[in-house]
This record gives sequence, structure tokens and C-alpha cells, in this order.
Amino acid sequence: YGAGLFLVGEIWQFGTLSGDGIPTFQTYLYFSFASYTSLGIGDIFPIGHIRLLTGIEALLGLLMIGWTASFLFLEMRSFWSVEREQ
Repeated sequence: YGAGLFLVGEIWQFGTLSGDGIPTFQTYLYFSFASYTSLGIGDIFPIGHIRLLTGIEALLGLLMIGWTASFLFLEMRSFWSVEREQ
């Protein structure tokens, strides 16, 4: 997502990031990490059409983190049932 946001924002000029510092590739990666984890620190924020992409990223990040936790729970539950049978 960070690379995609950089491409859309800096190369195709559909928006940019504003806030602390000049937007660099590392800034886009940092912002992407904060959005994906739904942390939303707020020191950097999107301007322009890239706001839609960051909202989608936050939603998908929330879904993927929930799916991962659910999958891990189901795998551990099957592991625990095999342990009880022995």
C-alpha cells in the first residue's frame, strides 16, 4: 500500500500527504502502516483523491487483522482438540 500510495500521490499527482516533513517514500510507508493498523496517529494526513485509497486501506487492514486473529484461533482450537485426544 505504501508503494501504491507513493505512485498515485507523487508520480500520478492524484493527491499528496501533508503534515510533518516533506512527503518521501518512507513517509508514505509510515502513513500506510499507521492506516493499515487503524492506528491513525494524525501527524500525517492525505490531501486530494488519495484520501479514498487510504480509507479503503484502513478498512482492509481492519478486516485482515480480524481474519488473521480468527484463523489463528481456529487453528489453535484444532491443535488443542488433538492434544486432548492423546
